[in-house]
Amino acid sequence: MPRPFIGTPSLRQCRLDSRSRCITCQHRDRLILRHIAGLPWGGGDRDDPAGATLPNVFTYQQQRSLSCEYASLSIATEMLGRPVSEYAFDDLVPASDNPHWGYRGDIEGEWGNTDDYGVYPEPLAEALTEVGFSGEIIYGGRDELTRALDLGRPTVVWLGMWGVDGSFDAFAEDGTRYQLTTGMHVMVAYGYDETGVYLTDPGTAVLRHYDWPTFEAMWAVMDGMALSVRA
Repeated sequence: MPRPFIGTPSLRQCRLDSRSRCITCQHRDRLILRHIAGLPWGGGDRDDPAGATLPNVFTYQQQRSLSCEYASLSIATEMLGRPVSEYAFDDLVPASDNPHWGYRGDIEGEWGNTDDYGVYPEPLAEALTEVGFSGEIIYGGRDELTRALDLGRPTVVWLGMWGVDGSFDAFAEDGTRYQLTTGMHVMVAYGYDETGVYLTDPGTAVLRHYDWPTFEAMWAVMDGMALSVRA
């Protein structure tokens, strides 16, 4: 991505080997999450009342400049045990100027603008049914996200990385209003605790941790838009 994220994410990057272990610390699964965030070892599994972390987390680099939505679905389906290629969604999602109806723009375009853009959760939920999964569309807040993660569902989240100033309304030919946002990006939330949210980012193929205020500010730009995935 050509521009920095808004806020100050609490972030450390682990380099993962083929077994999802950090090359530096050699820890795996929920323990690696604490390492990434610079937190003490321990805590954070789904039996911990203060949070939840999903198993089988990994990093993946999206294959096109604007395929973060499809890459996120590929991550989520592989976490659930039945991987679907990001390319499979090319033929399952229609094209549309309105991203609530289909993919807007050229998937090979430059990230950050609103002409070549991406897609919102509604068409993706329909596409998931074609590959044997289902998705719950969320427009909500922290409670909805943590509920999905407590249920073991990888959750795709839409974030306004450059803040609210780049958002504006556009209109379909029939007058339907929809929002476009410069710097929109999509990641997969796979855990949370009292400090914030853990995500795997297909844009840079790293695991991230954002504190709650930073994450919620970026997520609110996109109206708390998310898609939880279940097998």
